[in-house]
Amino acid sequence: MSEFKLTRYRIRMSDDLRSLQQPFSAILLSDLHNVSYGDGNSVLLQAIRSEKPEAVFVTGDMLVSTNEPQMDVALALMDELTKQYPVYYVEGNHEYKVRHYAEVYGGDGEHFFEAIQSFGVHLLKNSCERIDIHRMPVTVWGLELPWQCYRRFRKYELTAAQITELLGEPDKERYNILLVHHPIYFEAYAAWGADLTLAGHLHGGIVRLPYLGGVITPQFRLFPKYDRGIFKRGGKQMVVSAGLGSHSIPLRINNPPELVVLDYI
Repeated sequence: MSEFKLTRYRIRMSDDLRSLQQPFSAILLSDLHNVSYGDGNSVLLQAIRSEKPEAVFVTGDMLVSTNEPQMDVALALMDELTKQYPVYYVEGNHEYKVRHYAEVYGGDGEHFFEAIQSFGVHLLKNSCERIDIHRMPVTVWGLELPWQCYRRFRKYELTAAQITELLGEPDKERYNILLVHHPIYFEAYAAWGADLTLAGHLHGGIVRLPYLGGVITPQFRLFPKYDRGIFKRGGKQMVVSAGLGSHSIPLRINNPPELVVLDYI
């Protein structure tokens, strides 16, 4: 691919408990699927650097889980990003397959995760890291979804109670950012306590129609509710990236790849 659009979302995160000292920006990367924009992803890297982000959040499917996984571009990108920024990463369904099905992929999954961690990537597997950004107390969570969440044609039910079993309780006195691959469970993420959920997976609905939005998901479900954009529920927010690559249905119509910039105010 040669072009992507840059999409900005303004995230208001100040309240009585969380006083933001200074506005800042972060990057959301999702669904690269081993695509390179320019030699060594130079175009993508330049776009990221021009935003001077405080952090990079990755919500999975950076590689491709073919019989011989394609991961060289994803590895090179993580290597470059970690030289300048803290990078927080949660796996998508492609990383899940490569890591969990060793009879098919051998040690490729472990190799990928060991490599990105050696670069300095903060890999979040049902875990969290507590950071401060301009004196703002933030907890970054990574939720590894059960494989049933990605099955085709049937929707697996996920509840806030199940998320609590996997992650524990959110930090009440901190701003909770939840990284997760699949956005379909926004109600559960919000009920659990995520102030901001970041996701991808649905490739923007692949084909987008005026007034109707995205048409189909990689799991062949029609007209997904959370296809791309920013969504709000009960004071909680979710940003869904349309992704930077394609895989299951390798086309995009009225639906350009995107790099997402989060402007926290």
